Amino acid sequence: MNLTLYGVEIWSTALLFARIGGMIMLLPGFGEPAVPARVRLGFALAMAIGIGPALANAVPEPANTAWGMAFQVGAEVMIGILLGGAARMLVSSLATAGQIVGMELGISFAQTADPTATGSGQLVAVFLGVMGVALIFATGLHHMFLEGIAGSYQVISLGTPPPVGDAAQLALEATSASFRVGFQIAVPLIVAGMIFRVGLGVLSRLIPQIQVFFVALPLQIMGGLVVFALGLSTGMLIWLDSLERYATWLG
Repeated sequence: MNLTLYGVEIWSTALLFARIGGMIMLLPGFGEPAVPARVRLGFALAMAIGIGPALANAVPEPANTAWGMAFQVGAEVMIGILLGGAARMLVSSLATAGQIVGMELGISFAQTADPTATGSGQLVAVFLGVMGVALIFATGLHHMFLEGIAGSYQVISLGTPPPVGDAAQLALEATSASFRVGFQIAVPLIVAGMIFRVGLGVLSRLIPQIQVFFVALPLQIMGGLVVFALGLSTGMLIWLDSLERYATWLG
């Protein structure tokens, strides 16, 4: 089959668009809910048309039936969702860290509008999410993800059925990495919180007349913000490194 439209091969572009569209809808930076879905899909279509000639020899022949062709396209969509979803799981580590930090600061119930989503979110988690998106574009990491989209066809060949076993392993590793990175970002607050609570316990035993709650809360917030600010750069570097390693694996 060699159907073309304005010089573009329809079948090969459809297969490429299926995977690229699934990845673009979920990749960090490109797949943020604040970006309209039409913009993301339009960008995915343009990218599919752009890299189509380079992968022309790797495009499998279409099946003889409409159901077979639909299965081929659906398989590429599933692969795209798998690869993009793994990166999205790494992004969720910021939300995990934000929830832990907010709890340690005593402001876990503070909510604010999330510009990267369609609703509101926990204050610190929203701050980390916005910073994460800004750092992705500031460090050029989005270029690595674009290279990773093209390189994903070396990881999983075009037309290959979704690797169920490898997909489960990738999802497991991405989930564990997400919680690990989120915990690493929040470690300074966790350690400082433990020391602070032990100190309050000792103080309350030495001077029972002190209203520990009224003394503790302002110190907890102010001291926690200082510790959070001191450890923020290291935590975000750890997070960026996890994304970079995944983008390098794709590419």
